Amino acid sequence: MIEIYDDVVEDHIAQLIDVEMKSVSWKYDYPSDKSKPSRHWHALCGKTDVEIIANGYEYVMPIWSIAMYKYDFKKNLSVTDYERIYMNAHTHGIEPVMHKDDGDFTMIYYPRLDWKSEWGGGTLVDGNLVSYVGNRLVVFDAQLLHMAMPVTRECYQLRTCVVFKCNRNV
Repeated sequence: MIEIYDDVVEDHIAQLIDVEMKSVSWKYDYPSDKSKPSRHWHALCGKTDVEIIANGYEYVMPIWSIAMYKYDFKKNLSVTDYERIYMNAHTHGIEPVMHKDDGDFTMIYYPRLDWKSEWGGGTLVDGNLVSYVGNRLVVFDAQLLHMAMPVTRECYQLRTCVVFKCNRNV
C-alpha cells in the first residue's frame, strides 16, 4: 500500500514548517540500514508530544494532527498515534540505500515548498517513484523496500523530510 496526499496542511502552516526546517541543527552519520555504510543527516523530534515540544520541534505536530483528521487514519489504517517523529536530510553526493522500516506504516512529509523537480530527491517505494513535492505526505507499509532518491549536482539545497513511524492498533 502506497498513498500520496497533496496540500496536507494549509499554506500558512506549510510555510511555517518550511521556514523552521531551514534552521534545524542536523547531525550527520545516521544509517537507514545499519548493515550498510551509507549515512545521511538526521534529527530526532521525539517519541511523545511532550518530548517533541521540549526538543523545539512543535511545528511538526500540525502535520500529524491535520493528516490524522483529514485522511481518517484511525478508520483507514487503524493508526491512532505515532511511535516517533524524526527528520532526515540529504545533499548531493549522499547515496541513499534501499531498506525496510520498523513498525507498520511510514509516513513521509516533504516540507520544502521551493523544491524543483529537476533536483530529484523523491522517494522510491516498492519500485514506484514518488516525486518530492512540498506539502506532500507519502504513506506506505513500513516493510516495503524504499529509499530516498539522490539529489542532483545542480541542487544546492538540503532535501529534507519529516518521518512519522506508526503502528497499527489491534
